[in-house]
Amino acid sequence: MQKGFIGLALRNEELLKSNDQLKQQLDEVLKELNATKEEREEKAARKEARANRKRLPKRDPMTGEIYRELIRTTEGPTYIKLRTRIALCILSVTGIRINELLPLKVSQLETLFKENWIAIDRSKRGPSNHKAFLTKEGKKIIQDRQKDFQLIFLIKEPDSYLFTAEANHSKQLDRVAITRDVNKVMREVSNRLPTKPNITSHSFRIGFITKLWKDSKDIEFVKQTIGHRKLDTTSAYVNQLSDQERQKRINDLSI
Repeated sequence: MQKGFIGLALRNEELLKSNDQLKQQLDEVLKELNATKEEREEKAARKEARANRKRLPKRDPMTGEIYRELIRTTEGPTYIKLRTRIALCILSVTGIRINELLPLKVSQLETLFKENWIAIDRSKRGPSNHKAFLTKEGKKIIQDRQKDFQLIFLIKEPDSYLFTAEANHSKQLDRVAITRDVNKVMREVSNRLPTKPNITSHSFRIGFITKLWKDSKDIEFVKQTIGHRKLDTTSAYVNQLSDQERQKRINDLSI
């Protein structure tokens, strides 16, 4: 009988250990289920927040008329006005992002002026050392700013940063300063125009891509020209042609 009690006690001990193991496994399963549930709830919350957030009005593309008004507004002898005019000019003829202005050197501006192309450092977003070539219209815009360019060539060395503070031409200007200057004049011009267009520095890129697409109808060409990594990114900028535009293109065809 004593052996029976000992065996029963050992059996109970095994059952208790087994129960502890099962409880531990159950706790782990519940923990995983709760983590999965929380992850799903967070994902659903983010999705709902994206759906309910207030979206900014769609930005309008840059046009020749708006660009000319921007240049008129920034006329003046000060260095900041000169710097802003050159920024507006380069954004207009290349369609680059405003932060891509900052690493530019004076020597690159010389290449743009003399050879009609400029190397853009896009190591973080798109191909590095991407070349932006000027269109026929872009060449004219560059020539119109010849006096501004010549002044920069006089006051800065070729290896100096193109965009710097007035008091320190050796230090690269930060993005906040250049964005503030450009968007300030764009708001001023927008408020003056009858249509009150919603324009920011990115409007240059939108307008550049839109015009490239309308003139070429080659989405791969536009993608490579603007320096996008993915075709879907370029496609997001492309708007459908109006009936009038499609009719005009049909009439121009020789078939």
